[in-house]
This record gives sequence, structure tokens and C-alpha cells, in this order.
Amino acid sequence: MGKARQVLANLCAYTHLWQVIRERRLPSSARPGFSIALLGLLCPFFWIALLSGASKAELIFHGSHSGLVFCAGVFLMLRGLRQHRNLPE
Repeated sequence: MGKARQVLANLCAYTHLWQVIRERRLPSSARPGFSIALLGLLCPFFWIALLSGASKAELIFHGSHSGLVFCAGVFLMLRGLRQHRNLPE
């Protein structure tokens, strides 16, 4: 059972995202942006509205808000990666 669980965990995208955070493969300047992007992707308000059968207007509202948060996080993460790359070593 443990072997099957490990194989399934390796196929899961969230497992890989967690490993990036836990093993600190991202530079410290990009971690806040990554966290914000993850928050936008996993926004509970959007997922609750989607799974509970909310109206189209409510889904558009929550989806657009989550999308903006996600895009802001990706922007901050890319900016942090660019800053890290441009630092003299």
C-alpha cells in the first residue's frame, strides 16, 4: 500500500509544488510570489462557489479575482527570479 501511495504521490502536481517549497529550490526573492500565485490558484472562495453551484455572475467574480491574484503572484515570482539571476555572484 505504501509503494502505491508513493507512486501516486509522484504523479501529483501538488507534490512537486510542495517539494519546491520544502526543499527551497526557489530563491528567497521568488518565494513570496510563488506563495501568492498558489493562493490565487487554490482560492477557497472560487472553489466553494464552483462546487456549490453558484450563479454565473458569482463564478465570474471569484474566478476573475483568483486570476488576478494568480497573475500578480506569477509576476512577483518572475521578478524575483530575474533579480536573483542578475545578482553578481
